[in-house]
Amino acid sequence: MRKKSKSNIQPGNIHCIFPTPIYRTSFGRPFSAKEEKFATSQIDHCLKAPPVLTTQTKDNYILNNKVFSNIKNELLLFLQDYINRVICPKEEFELYITQSWLNYAKKGQSHPHHTHSNSYVSGVLYFNADKNKDRIYFEKPGYIQITPPVKTWELWNSHSWWFPVETGSLILFPSSTTHRVAPKEEDNTRISLSFNTFIKGDLGDLIMLTKLRL
Repeated sequence: MRKKSKSNIQPGNIHCIFPTPIYRTSFGRPFSAKEEKFATSQIDHCLKAPPVLTTQTKDNYILNNKVFSNIKNELLLFLQDYINRVICPKEEFELYITQSWLNYAKKGQSHPHHTHSNSYVSGVLYFNADKNKDRIYFEKPGYIQITPPVKTWELWNSHSWWFPVETGSLILFPSSTTHRVAPKEEDNTRISLSFNTFIKGDLGDLIMLTKLRL
């Protein structure tokens, strides 16, 4: 009987290439009494939706309200940090906020898989969230061809990945990234502010005939 030889292979390194950048931070200051009051009061000015879905404000340019002017200016600073650290542009480049709206999630409500069209980077700022219960889920796009049983979930073998969120959490991500919110199990109302952005500046390269000025 042939004996099995002892393996002398050197274990390889695993690299995640072309990752999806999910920018997570804290807003860095408590919300003012006026900001909190306004965010809470807008639940009375929402679109009608099925009771199982999160509720959204009719005003989808909510950051243009003067009560949120400081928040908007601070979000622009975070977006600039995202540009500097994630995009690393050679030419002048900035993001400006397009649409923005408040979301309210009560017990049993959720938000299904979706992406944000006509936007480059999207964000969510949480006014009221429980770090032990509330999460945002991101999903791997496309058809999953092979699904062997998995013992340990890692970034490279997962189809879904979630992050906890709490009051003051800010999440920025490419707008093409599929994401969702699971059904809320608690009795309190989670309040978040979502927003989209678009590009202002130079894209592409003049010599390569891909130049585009926005």
